[in-house]
Amino acid sequence: MTIRRPALLVLLASLAALAVGTAPTPLWDEDEPRFAAIARTMVETGDWIVPIYNDTLAVDKPVLMHWCMAAAMSVFGVNEFAARLPSVLATLLTALVLLRAGTRWFDATTGVVAALAFVGCLLVGIEAHAATPDAILTALTAWATLLAAEALVPARNATAGDGTAAAGMPRLSAGRAAGIGAILGLAVVCKGPIGFVGPLAVIVPWTWWLATDRRLGGHATGLRDRAAAALGAIPDVIRSLRPFTLGAAMLAAAAPWYLAVSIRTGGEWTAGFFFVHNVGRFLTPMEKHGGSAFFHPLAMLVGFFPWSCFLPLAIVVAGRRVWRRNGDATTNAVLGLLLVWMAVWVGGFSAAATKLPNYVLPAYPAAAFLVAVLAVEAVRREAWQHPRWMASGLGWLAFGGLATSATVLVTAHYGLTGAEPAALVGLIPLAGALVCGWFARSRPAWAVGAFVVTGLVYTSLAVGPASWLMGDANALPGFVRRVQARQATPARIGTYMMASPNVVFYARGHVEQIGDFRTDDVSRFLHSGPDALLLIPEQHVGEITPVLPEGYGIVARTRPLFRDHDVVAVGLTEESGPRTAGTRGTTR
Repeated sequence: MTIRRPALLVLLASLAALAVGTAPTPLWDEDEPRFAAIARTMVETGDWIVPIYNDTLAVDKPVLMHWCMAAAMSVFGVNEFAARLPSVLATLLTALVLLRAGTRWFDATTGVVAALAFVGCLLVGIEAHAATPDAILTALTAWATLLAAEALVPARNATAGDGTAAAGMPRLSAGRAAGIGAILGLAVVCKGPIGFVGPLAVIVPWTWWLATDRRLGGHATGLRDRAAAALGAIPDVIRSLRPFTLGAAMLAAAAPWYLAVSIRTGGEWTAGFFFVHNVGRFLTPMEKHGGSAFFHPLAMLVGFFPWSCFLPLAIVVAGRRVWRRNGDATTNAVLGLLLVWMAVWVGGFSAAATKLPNYVLPAYPAAAFLVAVLAVEAVRREAWQHPRWMASGLGWLAFGGLATSATVLVTAHYGLTGAEPAALVGLIPLAGALVCGWFARSRPAWAVGAFVVTGLVYTSLAVGPASWLMGDANALPGFVRRVQARQATPARIGTYMMASPNVVFYARGHVEQIGDFRTDDVSRFLHSGPDALLLIPEQHVGEITPVLPEGYGIVARTRPLFRDHDVVAVGLTEESGPRTAGTRGTTR
């Protein structure tokens, strides 16, 4: 498989795959509209320092993601496309650094497969179209990790004269260390201390391993000699990584905003973010997002599909080769980096009490690189090295297609009306398994190419149509816009027994979020003027009926996706007040 213009190929294939899911569908879940509402407030107020959500301080995330969204909104307007555009661009940047690293240490084919394996897995496809910080954090941590590793592991065509393969332990240049530190600083502004700690937790032990191995000369030795070499390698690690330069550059990039927001909020943002959303999330499951220590490894088998069909095999083969030192030094060093990279991110978040699949997205570039290295290497052998494992992987690919179809049909039964045709997406892995199995007999390189195409097509169609269907079924955003515009003057929205960020974003103004069971506050809000409109789950209407002003009642209703009850709008009925403009009656 000869690649003449690998960067162009990666960009075109990635853009084609990502474009399928970029339709401006309504924002989904709790996080997307919340983060987008904060960015919108920045655009409207011009205050890009203090993150504000619905006129209250937002302490759950730092500000880089909001900056990126606000910048896109300034160009493209306040809409869903602008909110999600930073994640698309960040995914492309991650694909490009994988292409760069794969080409540097192996060849262009490995780089292309690594980049497209990353883009063509399920969770990456989802997060690439989400208005969340995870794709941005993944791009920053991947670039920082690989830029540091490049300085410590020479390219295959490097010579001692290049300064990359000198007799001593290689060292980051001052400029490279400062650049990496600045990238890490941006990662800290994106998601907090993990943006600095995570990449260093990968690079430091891996560099220590390289330095120890270099002192031992690559020879097997006893435990005492290895311990002595490891102790002696500590100064080598410090010298190689320039930690003071890295730290200073990180602080120069991150500290100004952290200081500014702390001063502006009297320390309230800093205390809330670090103690509640960092220490608190690590020690205690928040928002019912808990799980066992196996949650993230198992979730990654789903999120990295279809490439997860071969990820366990790749981990076992790579681990055995690194342990036994089979192969050349460059390959072993890179495989060791990728194994440490995955172990740190997956293992670290497995130890935390709060768990979500997207927390370990920064491990996905390493997984994509690993399967690409071993896949390209495997097709260049005279025969498949692990034929039974390969056949098993294709079997799991086919099973994943069946599971996809079953999942779509189940969600259609539980509220995703009209989704049944999307079950056909499950045929793509089935067809891919058959095509890859056919090519594997005589044209192994074509088999890998067919798997790359299968991943891209499956992920783009699984994410794209799913977003369209859920966008059509996600009735709440359109409902909010319609009921707000039912009068000549836009209604003032309040909520009771619900706190959906979708309401806040699509109301395009302050939403009075009334506390649970505070019926006195409901009465006060509805008596404040005829433009007051209350959104409430229908089963709680009986609680507020005694305090409703005269002439007020249910004016519209809708059924949110995956809910077993309607949300109703309570306001001044047309029969009791002046005739209004816009839609009336039920809305579904």
